[in-house]
Amino acid sequence: PASGICISPWVDLTCSSETFTTKAETDPVVIGEEVKRFAGMYLEGKDPKTPLASPLFADLRDLPPLLVQVGSEEMLLDDSIGLDQRIRQAGGTCTLEVWEDMIHVWHLFAPILQEAKDAIEHIARFFHSHLS
Repeated sequence: PASGICISPWVDLTCSSETFTTKAETDPVVIGEEVKRFAGMYLEGKDPKTPLASPLFADLRDLPPLLVQVGSEEMLLDDSIGLDQRIRQAGGTCTLEVWEDMIHVWHLFAPILQEAKDAIEHIARFFHSHLS
């Protein structure tokens, strides 16, 4: 692929990042206990750091350029920050956009929220900039 887009990614099934706790009150979409339950069902007893389940712990070399968009009020904010750091450490290219005062996958509110429309336009520009 020429590029990739990650919108509010959940890339750490350990559910142990700081914002998983500190943003619990500001994120009305991601419910901590439900996410932990989903992780447990998906993992079926396997290590949550399994790279195929938690890309944060994977070998991230040779990925195409990625755009990661995340809201500042999301429980998964640290997942995105960690993903950006790990990709850069692996020599990859990542554009991290932290959208102020936004919640998990705010893009769904595009019919009524200008920030959602703007975020989707950023995605389109990023995608088009990597077409050859």
